[in-house]
Amino acid sequence: MMRVTLEIRSGPSAGRKVSLEPGHSARIGRSALADAVFSHDTHMSGVHFVVECNEKSCVLRDLDSSNGTLVNGARVSSALLHQGDTVVAGETAFFVKSEMNEAEALAPDVTVPVAATPQERLLTMLRGEFQPLYALLDAACESSVLKALYGSKEEYVSLFDGVAGAQLTYFAPYLVRLPKESPLLETLVQKGWGKSWGVFLTSAQPLQDLRSHFRQFLTVKMPDGAQAYFRFYDPRVLRVYLPTCLTEEAAQFFGPVKYYLAEDEEPGVLLRFSNKDESVGRKAVMLLPEMLASAPQPGTAAQQPAADQAR
Repeated sequence: MMRVTLEIRSGPSAGRKVSLEPGHSARIGRSALADAVFSHDTHMSGVHFVVECNEKSCVLRDLDSSNGTLVNGARVSSALLHQGDTVVAGETAFFVKSEMNEAEALAPDVTVPVAATPQERLLTMLRGEFQPLYALLDAACESSVLKALYGSKEEYVSLFDGVAGAQLTYFAPYLVRLPKESPLLETLVQKGWGKSWGVFLTSAQPLQDLRSHFRQFLTVKMPDGAQAYFRFYDPRVLRVYLPTCLTEEAAQFFGPVKYYLAEDEEPGVLLRFSNKDESVGRKAVMLLPEMLASAPQPGTAAQQPAADQAR
């Protein structure tokens, strides 16, 4: 039997759940005509969509809603729902969970090799010396990012707001808190390291305070005066941007953050950025034993990256 639960992950009713049993249907909408009412979502239609379940499947049908229904980012009139899908209606995002697949979906997709790997060494470091730990994840990178986040039990939040935030669910940056033994942390390291899924950071501030801090930097003004998104949560952007920061700019960008941690072009190297008195400190941390052995010894100019030597 397939028992499906729609978990509300964003919007005015975040945290609420709608359960659907085989042989039943549920109409979702803003008015009292719906079976599950979301009266605070003013961008949802009175009866927006319906989900119908049988023994083996669940089908969603849009009910001629004003703003449409999105399934995994695509506007649909009808769609077969699967474990891990995301449905957006108005400002509300629903995460689809299937009871028969839930245990598999929540288990970390990790294979631990016999030999030490950069990921194993990184995981040990993140659990030890880099605490309290957060991650900024880029949902636009690939679908695995959002599925790993939605399948976890960790505290997280999108940096985007309102209707635009709901419509951009699949492209938004997400801030997530990562306790030491978090299965999500293990998944991010084992599956996402070296793939530009996002960056790690350390801070003692609560999640919502950090969200407010990072929202300051979502857009930048271009030379022609136009506004553009600033993808600072992409490690390829961050590792180029931070060394260029002047004193005031660095102080503002770091704020409550002690360290930014990003992958290098070589995934066997972790880049640790910190805010110094006059510039951004950059340290390359080798994650492979052979890299450590071949690295120049302390005291030699070649040991430090060119950006460090200049500082």
